[in-house]
This record gives sequence, C-alpha cells and structure tokens, in this order.
Amino acid sequence: MLKLIAIQIQLIIHSAIFLLFMVMNSCTGINLRSWPYPVSPNTHPIESYSEGAVLLKGGVFYHIGSSVMYSGHARLEKSGRACSHSFLYLVAFGSSRIYDAKVDGAINQIGMIEEEVLAILGGFYHRHCTIVVGESR
Repeated sequence: MLKLIAIQIQLIIHSAIFLLFMVMNSCTGINLRSWPYPVSPNTHPIESYSEGAVLLKGGVFYHIGSSVMYSGHARLEKSGRACSHSFLYLVAFGSSRIYDAKVDGAINQIGMIEEEVLAILGGFYHRHCTIVVGESR
C-alpha cells in the first residue's frame, strides 16, 4: 500500500515537472519566458497566442487566432488548407506544411499565406493550420 502511494506521488511530481517544462518552452502554446517581460523571443506565428494575456480572454478553455504570414502579388482565386493536430502534447498527426496546402488547393502562384491556431483546454487539443490562397495556371 505504501509503495502504491509512493508511485502515485512520483507520477504527480513528474506530471507537474512535464507541464511546467511545456509552459516554459512551448512555441505552440503559452510561453512564460516571453510574457509579461520577454526573456526569450516569441516564436509562435500568432503573437497574442503565446502571451499570458490570452488567459484573460478565456484562452484557457478555447482560443482561436490567425495571422497573415505572407502577402504576394498573385490573384486570390483558390485556397488550400493543411492542418496538424495534437492531443495532450503527446499524440500528434497531420501536416501543416505550405507545400501540402498548395497541393490541397491546386495552387501554383501564392498570393497569401495565413496561419490559424485553435486550442481547446490549453494543450488538451491543439490544431495548427496553414492556409494558402492564390491562383493556378
């Protein structure tokens, strides 16, 4: 019985250390080293997403944000989307590459690239999508 309690305590401690590590170093979530006083650069494509202020907007439960990363000269006729997903920072699948979004939309000339991030319950579910808009020839 005592051994079981010791194992449970170790599991709780290791889980807490893991979560602290993820919060301090994550480029796909809140990075406490970049907010409120930047100690390291913000590496997240959606600037407000990695700031602790997102918590004040209800970001702990649900947050969605997007940002235009590139704007070119091609006509905005078609769009393609490529998404990657993760659960609990442990299981991840999909691809959010620009190339995959171009293939999805059959785009040859890029007019705009947009990044979209969705998070539910912090890191319980996380989706990162790259949206490419442009023209095909």
